[in-house]
Amino acid sequence: MKNKKFWIGIGISVIFLYFALKNIEIKKVLKAFEEINYIYVFPVIFFSMITYVIRAWRWRYFFRHIKPIPFSSLFSATMIGFMANNILPARIGELVRAYCIGKKENISKSTSFATIVLERIFDGFSLLFMFVITLIFYPFPEQIRKIGYLFAVIYLAAAGILISIKVWNQQTMKVVNFLCSYLPKQTGTAITGYAHSFISGLDVLENGWDVFFILLYSIIMWTLSAVSFYFMLPGCHLHLSFLATLFILIVVAIGIAIPAAPGSVGTFQYFTVLGLSVFGIDKNIGLTFSIVLHITQIAIPISIGWICLCKEQISFREIEK
Repeated sequence: MKNKKFWIGIGISVIFLYFALKNIEIKKVLKAFEEINYIYVFPVIFFSMITYVIRAWRWRYFFRHIKPIPFSSLFSATMIGFMANNILPARIGELVRAYCIGKKENISKSTSFATIVLERIFDGFSLLFMFVITLIFYPFPEQIRKIGYLFAVIYLAAAGILISIKVWNQQTMKVVNFLCSYLPKQTGTAITGYAHSFISGLDVLENGWDVFFILLYSIIMWTLSAVSFYFMLPGCHLHLSFLATLFILIVVAIGIAIPAAPGSVGTFQYFTVLGLSVFGIDKNIGLTFSIVLHITQIAIPISIGWICLCKEQISFREIEK
């Protein structure tokens, strides 16, 4: 694990952690910890747990065109993947999820990974939808609005590329085959095989009802994530609207997508503090809020993911490799 990617991730986390801790007053942070009402941690954990259940349930729609997958398999792979995200670098848990479900249900790993790429695109659209709602009903500064529009363009472009690949799949494969013809035979054959499996994973886009339910579950899932954030606010004696909580969630979700150290240490703290600062929350209290919330967010997947790992009889060395 001590490779270049690991140390790059550590470096990214250190940079963001530096900015999160910059100008922090230790006495105020410690006092904020003493004043936290930890009873609010329980609803935070409950709603966070529900989001993983919905995520696993939503994932089955991405496989309906391939084969029916039991919920138990989807939930187990989901928790193992998110556990890996919290203990391995560079958000490698996404690949681990594809590996686990592919191994157990005898599905191509690249096809499984295609469903996860699509899943992230749908997550992006859901977050953009929620961001638009906050922009409509909350008077954000113009600079924040421009950032929102920028991310909207990025996600629309990504969605357009995926749809284009699906619509013109034969032309796409011709381009892939042409480019791979200049590579060593073994490498080219492997890449074309992965590309074919990846494209087959995009077949979910052909069923309008599946797309509708995926979007519906995505919005419900992220709304409940915001609810879990919202319950932590009064625990830290913060009083913000639910729309403000949605905005903070979106900022954090964008931030932790950066491949940093295991568990998104540093990025989670910085972007949580950044989101709270928009509403004038003191940085010391914001850091306290981010630490307690972060512990709840990583404790669930690590504990349940480890149980699922033992249940599936997959060694940690195997998923690390």
